[in-house]
Amino acid sequence: MLNLKKTAVAVLALGSSAVFAGSMGPVCSAVNVTVPCEATAWDFGAKAIYLKAQTGDNSGYNPVFDNSQYVDHAPNYNWGFQIEGSYHFNTGNDLNINWYHLSHSSDASVGAQPASVFYSPAGLGGTQTTTINSASESVNPKWDAVNMEFGQHVDFGDNKAIRFHGGAQYARLANDVDTASNTTFTATSPAVSVTGYQQYQDYEHTYNGFGPRVGMDMSYDWGNGLGIYANGATALLAGTRSFSDSFSDNLSPRNATSYSLSRTAIVPVMDAKLGATYTYAMAQGDLTLDAGWMWVNYFNVRANVEGSTSDFGLQGPFVGLKWLGNVA
Repeated sequence: MLNLKKTAVAVLALGSSAVFAGSMGPVCSAVNVTVPCEATAWDFGAKAIYLKAQTGDNSGYNPVFDNSQYVDHAPNYNWGFQIEGSYHFNTGNDLNINWYHLSHSSDASVGAQPASVFYSPAGLGGTQTTTINSASESVNPKWDAVNMEFGQHVDFGDNKAIRFHGGAQYARLANDVDTASNTTFTATSPAVSVTGYQQYQDYEHTYNGFGPRVGMDMSYDWGNGLGIYANGATALLAGTRSFSDSFSDNLSPRNATSYSLSRTAIVPVMDAKLGATYTYAMAQGDLTLDAGWMWVNYFNVRANVEGSTSDFGLQGPFVGLKWLGNVA
């Protein structure tokens, strides 16, 4: 029995010695960080983008001229586009300019609503009520963004790459909200009853800004022309934020009021993309199919009637093609 124990201890000792005296196993080595060889090329691309605008208050769940009657309405998804062009030079450098555009109108309406206390026209006192016979609203968000970028492509091994870029953005944002209602209006002092009382109210938000923008485009090459990517960028724009509000009705004499304000504003911007690509090598260059999802948000860019601010955001899928041709 003692000999068996001695044998077991000897085997364990030899095994342990083999473990510690042998190789340490696979050793990771640092990935080579390189830039592409010097080359000159042009590329041109276009994308169809299907975006939904998030425009804050006064479009989404909107009061029809008071605090109790609402049109439940938000902008729908609609088509926009992006076009771009780049000049590639030196060892992985490029100059790129791209333009995003979206402009569409969406409408909503409601039928008859219960009576409620309503907007009081000038010169009328006592108790005023209204019964909304019908109401409608049109929301028209608009977005234009032009990015001018200087980029540097860097390879991290055989499959991973990052394009670092810096430059500037010019952006113009607008959102027009037009509302109309047809009501039966009554007042007690003086006694007034109006059938077919019509009101119109228009809101308009605009922002024009320019400022620096930086970002990274990170990609992973699966091989056989397939790749995935995650892009992100941020900008800081300086510009003018404006708001106007106008009201009118069909009383005689007609009531009409208007209000506007304009302020200089610094607006932070963030945008991101997730997507996949397939590149087909041709005799005259490379053709790349690109599809994914994008998000953009402008913080506190919209001035509102009560003096507060709100964001303007966009998000949705896109698909596009890009052609890259080398210059001999």
